[in-house]
Amino acid sequence: MTVPERVGQDEEQVLVERTEAVEADLRFVGLPVVRGGDSRAGKTIGSSTFVVYYDASADSSGGVFVTWEPSRELKDLIVAPPQLAPQRAIPLGSTALEAMTVAVEQVLTAAGWATEQTDVGVHESSVKILGPVAP
Repeated sequence: MTVPERVGQDEEQVLVERTEAVEADLRFVGLPVVRGGDSRAGKTIGSSTFVVYYDASADSSGGVFVTWEPSRELKDLIVAPPQLAPQRAIPLGSTALEAMTVAVEQVLTAAGWATEQTDVGVHESSVKILGPVAP
């Protein structure tokens, strides 16, 4: 798999600033948020929270994203052998992910951000921040 070329320093700084602004809006309304930074750096998040991060790829896969990170306990149940995982772990986790994704997109829209849900690729189940809504 080929890794897309990165944007330049100035463009990456715009992504960083947008990431910080989105994070601030989510914190302002009291949502649990973790700064994910550059998606290529990778982060391990232990608790249920929203992660705001950017992808500095120069192609259309780049941008600023928000995703719901479920609890470690739920993730462990989902990947556990079938005989160990409660039957409700996968449906409960899927429903929570969908609900949290819709909810955060509505909050971001109310805060003045243009968004779209991303259902494919490395940013699956994320909300992509397209930028501030034009006045």
